[in-house]
Amino acid sequence: MLGSAEVKLCATFVLLVLGALANVFNLAATLAQQPGGGGTVAVVICFISLGSVLLQISTFVLVASVWVGVLCWPDLPFFFCLVLFVWLSSSSVSFWSVAGLSVLYCVKVVSFSSVVFRALQRNSSVVLNVALTVTLLISCVVFAPFFYLHFQKETLPNSTEGTSCVIRKPLFPAWVDVHVYVVVFISYLVLVPLAIMLLTSLRLVVFLCRHTSSMQKKKQQHGGSNAAESYLLVCRLTVALVWVYFTTLLHISLYYFHAIFASGLSADMLFLSLSFYCVASAMLLTCSNKNLREKLSLLLCKRKTKARSVKDKEEVTATI
Repeated sequence: MLGSAEVKLCATFVLLVLGALANVFNLAATLAQQPGGGGTVAVVICFISLGSVLLQISTFVLVASVWVGVLCWPDLPFFFCLVLFVWLSSSSVSFWSVAGLSVLYCVKVVSFSSVVFRALQRNSSVVLNVALTVTLLISCVVFAPFFYLHFQKETLPNSTEGTSCVIRKPLFPAWVDVHVYVVVFISYLVLVPLAIMLLTSLRLVVFLCRHTSSMQKKKQQHGGSNAAESYLLVCRLTVALVWVYFTTLLHISLYYFHAIFASGLSADMLFLSLSFYCVASAMLLTCSNKNLREKLSLLLCKRKTKARSVKDKEEVTATI
């Protein structure tokens, strides 16, 4: 019988495979569409996909490391600190990229009277590309203290075979004020992008409520045009992506603040939430982007055609 730790490891591995396949497909299809670089949406999708793949791999490595018993060793290995750094940096890049995609869709489809927002609409590609680059650099700086994690030096009892693992809590160095640092990096990782996502998604929801009926009437007047349906699909799926992101960030905030100000919660829910986020965001991206939907449909059609031709050949052979 598998224990609870083995079940968690297997579940994380299954989500890793699903999320990696979905995100690698999105990345490959986007790069195939824009071989020499390209539109801002393609750049954002690449950032989200790469960030999600790294996030899911590092999540699995963390779960496997805890399962192996890294937190019971006398000294915390540097490899574990490196994985934590990649885990947090990739999650922040993925989250901020989703926030950027939401902002991009919002400024593209919603009309603004403000001069600032109109200027943002005209230069959205440049602003977003610069913002993504700055986000990557800031993430490396914000999470750098995780390289200095260590165990408190203390005399441990002599371990014998059969003795249960005593999990130790990694500590930051003395020059890091833990309470201030956690508030800062949670604000950067969660609260600021969450505020951006909520504002843009609510603006998109209001826009959808106002214009759904009028766009459907236009579609009926123009007969065979599917522009309105595709447009509304993108908006709805973007809002769905925001709420997947929102629930994930709530789990992250709850875990970190409870860990620092209370006794701490199990990290299992955090790992599963991030793994679910990677899978769900990849699927929603595929459904909301026209190029990705077409690539997926083409891939599925090719497989069906190939399977059908193999079956026809077998039937012909059996008849002969």
